[in-house]
Amino acid sequence: MAKVYEEIKKLHTENLFDDLKIVISLALSRHANVSLNGNGCNVMSFTPYHIYQLHVYYADSWYESQDYTRAERHYKDALGLKRAFRRPSEPSEKLTNLELTSEATVRYKLYKIYSKLKQPKSAISVLEALSTKERTPGINMALGDLYREEGMDRSAITSYKEVLRCCPLSVEAARNLMKLGVQRLNIATLMLNTLQSINDEDWLIGWINIQQQINDSDWMSALGKIRSFEKICPRNVDVWNTQADVHYMYGQYPQAKLRWQQLFDGHPLVIKNTDKLAYLLLKDKDQVALSRLCTQLGDVSSDIPEPWIANSAHCILTNRNSDAVNLIDKAIALEPKSYTANIMKGIAMNIKGALAVSKKYFRDALRYCPTRLDAYHESLKSALKGGHVKDAIAVADLALKYIGQTPSTLYMYGKALSHGDQKQKSKAKVFLEKSIQADSSFVYPVYTLVGLISKQDKHRKAIHILESCLKDNSTSKLHQLLGNSLLEVGERARAMHHYNIALNLDPSNKKAKEGLEQTEKKMDGNSLDESFIAQSLDQSVEVSYG
Repeated sequence: MAKVYEEIKKLHTENLFDDLKIVISLALSRHANVSLNGNGCNVMSFTPYHIYQLHVYYADSWYESQDYTRAERHYKDALGLKRAFRRPSEPSEKLTNLELTSEATVRYKLYKIYSKLKQPKSAISVLEALSTKERTPGINMALGDLYREEGMDRSAITSYKEVLRCCPLSVEAARNLMKLGVQRLNIATLMLNTLQSINDEDWLIGWINIQQQINDSDWMSALGKIRSFEKICPRNVDVWNTQADVHYMYGQYPQAKLRWQQLFDGHPLVIKNTDKLAYLLLKDKDQVALSRLCTQLGDVSSDIPEPWIANSAHCILTNRNSDAVNLIDKAIALEPKSYTANIMKGIAMNIKGALAVSKKYFRDALRYCPTRLDAYHESLKSALKGGHVKDAIAVADLALKYIGQTPSTLYMYGKALSHGDQKQKSKAKVFLEKSIQADSSFVYPVYTLVGLISKQDKHRKAIHILESCLKDNSTSKLHQLLGNSLLEVGERARAMHHYNIALNLDPSNKKAKEGLEQTEKKMDGNSLDESFIAQSLDQSVEVSYG
């Protein structure tokens, strides 16, 4: 018996799981026959402790084969045997070398199975069966995550606090407590004893402060702290990823895109936030970079949503919308509450013209994370596309409520109002001007504002706004709009100059090409096509964010 058991244990240690399935199956059948008939009891006989451990090994082998239903059955059989344990008949010293897998470890494996099978209530139940003394920090962290997902905030707080009491350096537990509204001082108290024993603790305290500022949506302060933190931990993957994410949450999409591209190009094995980069590349119609990202994610496991999301974005960009929907559905099946997957599904449905369906997915995304900008932007675009100005204003109002007054939310509200009646258009200007004042590098409110005032024939004012913006920014669109305004006031040479710059920056800018042609006609003595300017003004109001 002892020799057979030791050889089975060796198979498990060496990860020979296919062999393990066969041998344990035969060994358990042989043991059952011996126990039932009393035949060959001198040949093979296992104690209840051995049988318990064999069931654990057997379950491990099915778990490694991703046969989670069979693994669940044998883990539960093992737990049933554990409950039925009696004092062994043989002397206790004979069992001293028998290392048994703890009940906590078995229950944690069952939790992982239920998580993969999308059965959160079963996952909670199997971990709650452990007494508080038996719960390891890993189990408390798992319970905290499950409770938070199920909206059981008080229980989640208790679990995360237990993690910090045992492991004061658990930054993730601290971050989750911040998300649940626990004050930084209370969290610091749980971590204080360990932090005081570290001579060089400034970096850790600094990182916790950054997480608190992110939780408070104090994006500018967080970015300032991160820039200082980079000097302590230069070129750190997590610092760069966090910095890009803060830019993204604040609505500074170009900065977020640049930092993420630097990160993922240098560290191709990093997966976190690749779905957000895919969204930005789709917004920018950057097919080359998106193709590269999809190739990079090609070697990643298909059990996570990010590769499916990136490939769905590429399908949308290359006009393969049906393929995109199928890929997004796979991402949502893997992670139903994937924020970015729901946004992608909404975008795909919007392209198909199913505006009501797209609205549902954008609403789901906002329910999962009401402080992210992208779902508000997409909801706003969808509402305006359908001519639902009131719905667009309501979306922008929600953004202001949940995110606060940032350059992006002020722009969204101004953009929504710019499609309303004359009174709302006047109000739109106020919000657009506030957005520009808050962030001079943010060009989208400039586009919309110039469109509004140019329609009122205030071309000199439009020129002043565009020239001020061009001091800090240089985009093809800005130069094209300035060319339009200069053409309206008769400054044809300057208009031609800016149209040429616009085309140098973006040769595909059709409006700049048309403007250049109109300017040349005017300089040749031909009449100006009035419809061209009108269309250009409409375009500046309609321009999409990102």
